[in-house]
Amino acid sequence: MRRYELVGRRDIRLVTDAPVPVPGPLEVLVRVRACTVCNRSDLAYYHYYGEREHCAQGCFGHEVAGVVEAVGPGVTRVAPGRRVFVRTPLTTGYADFALAREIAVGLLPDEVPFEQGAILQLLPLAVHATRGVRLGDRVAVIGQGPVGLMALRMAALRGASRITAVDLDDWRLDRSALLGADTTRRVDGSAAALREVADGVDVAIDAVGTPTTLNACVDLVRQNGLVVMLGTHHVDTHVTLDLVTWERKGLRVHSSAEPLDTARAEALATAERLVRSRELYLPELLTHTYPLEDLPKAMEQLSASRALYPDGEQAPYDGPPHRTLKVAVVP
Repeated sequence: MRRYELVGRRDIRLVTDAPVPVPGPLEVLVRVRACTVCNRSDLAYYHYYGEREHCAQGCFGHEVAGVVEAVGPGVTRVAPGRRVFVRTPLTTGYADFALAREIAVGLLPDEVPFEQGAILQLLPLAVHATRGVRLGDRVAVIGQGPVGLMALRMAALRGASRITAVDLDDWRLDRSALLGADTTRRVDGSAAALREVADGVDVAIDAVGTPTTLNACVDLVRQNGLVVMLGTHHVDTHVTLDLVTWERKGLRVHSSAEPLDTARAEALATAERLVRSRELYLPELLTHTYPLEDLPKAMEQLSASRALYPDGEQAPYDGPPHRTLKVAVVP
């Protein structure tokens, strides 16, 4: 089979004779029909492979949708021929086939195109990230890339009374309004601008993952408010926080991670129900599609982003890639 391999910094190579994985106990082999590029993890792995230890440990190409090809012993939820999306695969989705644990596989309705279905990898993440949002909460979401937009949509479905969407880019904020934002605020990314976004929200979600955006969330929430770490800190892996402020405000905090299989299964089950509700606005998130052979072009397009540079460092870009959200790669 064909498979892309990340072998060095900004170095991906297409292998045309890779072996097809064989599913073991409780594993599923998926014939990949689409794999979307993760705007944070995949790009960080690509740009920092060999410079950040974790960038050689994650799965490069993990947002997969396709059809079950084969199952290993003990699998009962899916059978060959079933359309699925994958929360986190065991092998790359930039290939003809990908391997996943059964517990990480969600059912994909027939009416959802595979290119949009691959985006659903973000949905359990957004479900888990917004678990602390309560009916009537005022929510601010900093960062309106794909995962920020998905979190915004989840906050709206959970009954937030007012949602403020924050980003560097007006075009992305237009998408925010379509997905349920009550207010949109364009900022320049500075700490001063972010502090002016809102006053005393109940929940502040950092969907970027930089020291500046995380500290801005601390400033934005009310006493006893909730700070959510959704954006992954792949570039700036160490963040300095003013813990006196945290203590003075009595803040709560949680991440979007699903550390246990029970939490992963619950989030995935919720995601399956939401997919059937048709309230996710997936077409608004998918902006480009490339054939598998053009994965390097997709990486180049998404790499025109300020978010790939350390916080505070002069970057060659003022914001995210132009009119780009999710990019799907199709074998």
